[in-house]
Amino acid sequence: MGKELPKGWVETDLLSLANVSTGKRDANFASENGKYHFFTCAYEPLKADSYSFEGKVLILPGNGANVGEVFYYEGKFEAYQRTYIVNDIVLNSKFLYYYFKAYWRTLGVSEQFGSATNYIKIGNFKNFQIEFPPRAEQDRIVAKVDALMAQHAAIQQAMERIPQLLKDLRQQVLTQAVTGKLTEEWRVGKELEEWETELAMDCCEKVQSGGTPKGSNFALTGIPFFKVYNIVNDQISFEYKPQFVSEEIQNSQCKKSICYAGDVLMNIVGPPLNKVAIIPESFPESNINQAITLFRPKEYLSNKFLYYFLCEGSPVNSLINETRGVVGQVNISLTQCRNFEIPIPSEKEQQEIVRRVESLFEKATAIQQRYEQLKLQIDSLPQAILHKAFKGELVEQQDSDGSASELLREIEEMKKESKSKKR
Repeated sequence: MGKELPKGWVETDLLSLANVSTGKRDANFASENGKYHFFTCAYEPLKADSYSFEGKVLILPGNGANVGEVFYYEGKFEAYQRTYIVNDIVLNSKFLYYYFKAYWRTLGVSEQFGSATNYIKIGNFKNFQIEFPPRAEQDRIVAKVDALMAQHAAIQQAMERIPQLLKDLRQQVLTQAVTGKLTEEWRVGKELEEWETELAMDCCEKVQSGGTPKGSNFALTGIPFFKVYNIVNDQISFEYKPQFVSEEIQNSQCKKSICYAGDVLMNIVGPPLNKVAIIPESFPESNINQAITLFRPKEYLSNKFLYYFLCEGSPVNSLINETRGVVGQVNISLTQCRNFEIPIPSEKEQQEIVRRVESLFEKATAIQQRYEQLKLQIDSLPQAILHKAFKGELVEQQDSDGSASELLREIEEMKKESKSKKR
């Protein structure tokens, strides 16, 4: 916070403008029949039998995962210890709430006796400085921020739908691709062979699951050995926990499940099921464990078409109710994989289907990337709005507002009167 204040603004410490107190150590948060909201530093609203404070207050969790978060509340409630309540506020209480949202980190969060839990001490509030304008300008700032935050929330809500819409779009593209609808118009006027359906064991040279070497006999280098966690976003990702087998193990214990570049992999142990990938050229030879099945299509079946067919998920979904396995697991057998019924268009149509799917997926990816860029910008808007507000740049200043120093003098007078009455 800079010291060059906008016209009519003044700076003072928080305790000159409000009272700061903590919740009760013995607060009754276990009751289910209470009447009022109960707040803890975990920020979970529960119920309590009584209340400690009333009115417009700010609540700051003093420690825990949400340390320093700010909450605005009107009404009766009770709070647990290490939850700070700011009340008896002379300023527009919403103005102070937004001020904390912008600058709470200046309170100075410290580590709690060497543990990973951070906390705010009540002493941190003593030197917390507030820069504020006259009351009329405060009110205008709050009204403007409220309006902008409402617009921001509406934009965020609309943006939240985009990932699911893109997921649904990709699923529809795959479904139309493997059912022939994606190329329905393209086929018109072309002399093409009718689609046929074959079992995976007939249209593939090999459909085979893997296994783990005896004694988990892995090597530091050698032949890459894929596990389910190496299939990420429908691609092979070998950076995380890579494992290898020696050539000797590859050609003895693991010989039945030797994989080559271009093979299509699918996990058969879940959840989740239906993780699919094509082995890239960078892995000319590899192997798999028992949770994965390889599909090696024959010449007339494009591995990319087969890949998109498996990604679409219908073969697996149709078996969900028939799956077997231990609690928490869902399994598909190798026999079930070999009996997948695979639609087979002409090779020319397979190529067109793959081209169209890839083109549409590229467009969806471009939208996804743009969405992620926009989301970062939108997520940063609240802080940008607040910092603009507290630089005096969000609303126009008016000469009729006077100066906040007048409000400060009124506060001092009120304090003197209060002290006199107490005496």
